[in-house]
Amino acid sequence: MDRLKNIENMESTCVAFGSFDGIHKGHLAVVEKLVAEGIRKNCKSVVLSCFSEEEAVKNNVLTTEEEKAYFLEKAGVDTFVSYNIEGTQTEEFLRTMIIGTLGAKVIVAGKENKELSMLEHICGQEGIELITVETARYHGDVITGSLIRKAFLDCRFEDVMDMCGHPYVMIGEVQHGKALGRTVGMPTANLGVADRKLMPPSGVYATLTNIENEVYKGLTNIGTRPSVDSMPYITIETFLLDFSRDIYGKTLVMEVHLYIRGVQKFDSLDKVQEQVQKDLNQVKEYLDSTDQTCKVGA
Repeated sequence: MDRLKNIENMESTCVAFGSFDGIHKGHLAVVEKLVAEGIRKNCKSVVLSCFSEEEAVKNNVLTTEEEKAYFLEKAGVDTFVSYNIEGTQTEEFLRTMIIGTLGAKVIVAGKENKELSMLEHICGQEGIELITVETARYHGDVITGSLIRKAFLDCRFEDVMDMCGHPYVMIGEVQHGKALGRTVGMPTANLGVADRKLMPPSGVYATLTNIENEVYKGLTNIGTRPSVDSMPYITIETFLLDFSRDIYGKTLVMEVHLYIRGVQKFDSLDKVQEQVQKDLNQVKEYLDSTDQTCKVGA
């Protein structure tokens, strides 16, 4: 998949556009139709991710541009374009950028797209084929970024998975930490993610991590570390089961599967280790009993 950071001149393309925040089942249905139409019409399938830096500062994103690219490449999209839409007018953007510059001959959109009436009007005028896709619902509600965000903030990660068709994913690079886990025989991988990424609520989670196409179960602490220091910053630390390699600088794809408990302060590292052993038993029990598989490596 080609990945572009700006809109470039193209010809005879099939295009889908929108925020794609969360990459949920509604988005994936649109993308599936887009890819199929691209193959059927022998034209390039293009997904245009419309983001706003200003909005991301106010309201961190569920899915970073890197994560969107990851999912869309797996879905078979030919070209992924990230475009900052701040200051653009919708009708002009559709006519000039999507139809003009991107060369859209087919536009694929969900039936709940807020610009659908305008799209129908413009496509009719310009002779562009508009294909609409049925709305995805969850328990009767239209699946939206807002609905997913609420489940996410409530730590209902199984609901998030059901709405998205995949677990909540965090992609980032392993960074050096203080190595305090090594002192109790539990070294952790410290994951650095994009600044505007929405963090799960502080707590301990059952996770699956893809490292160089190998999948490992893990216990992940997200938040501050009151038992070992008083620093206010948030860290993402994962103790990977049956793993001992040096992975500093590697990019990891981590799935968040289950919220286990909130962050607690313990009197000593020994107490931390004791609790971690209990948490690990819960991680193993959950991931084994539900036969969870890592979708990120599929």
